[in-house]
Amino acid sequence: MLKLSKKTVFFAILATSLITMPVSYAADSGQGSAGLILMKASDVKFHPAPGFPKGAQIILLRGDLSQAVPYTIRFKLPDGFVIPAHWHSTDEEVTVLSGTLNVGLGDKVDKAQSTALTAGGFQIVPANAHHYVWASGETIMQLDGMGPRTTVFVNPEEWTAMIKASNK
Repeated sequence: MLKLSKKTVFFAILATSLITMPVSYAADSGQGSAGLILMKASDVKFHPAPGFPKGAQIILLRGDLSQAVPYTIRFKLPDGFVIPAHWHSTDEEVTVLSGTLNVGLGDKVDKAQSTALTAGGFQIVPANAHHYVWASGETIMQLDGMGPRTTVFVNPEEWTAMIKASNK
């Protein structure tokens, strides 16, 4: 059985709550209860990503990240933006819409061992797989999966330090 320290659990809960905050930015399709979601490109408006270092932007296109329902979110990352090693409790589908998303597996970022995915590139990250990403050029990626969405950083202090450094 995996034993986690209180500090790791705290940061996991913090990261999860920060990741689920974008539900307030969910797109409103105006289609009522019919379940139809129809969005023009001009309707997709990114907002600063809560709980992320400055520069990352997000929009929740569908779902509620805190519930067991399908979700679709998009991230816009500036050139050089790094999301260090982390994992999710459910599978994550990643589609690169623009730019280059460099992806890798492991407990720390190793740019030499990552794979560059350009527009149209796709990856399925299995639940609990430790992985990291970094952007070359401004990059937009779409993430699809089944909630509830959790994000646990392998080294939570690294993520916290990145957020603090971006606020200076």
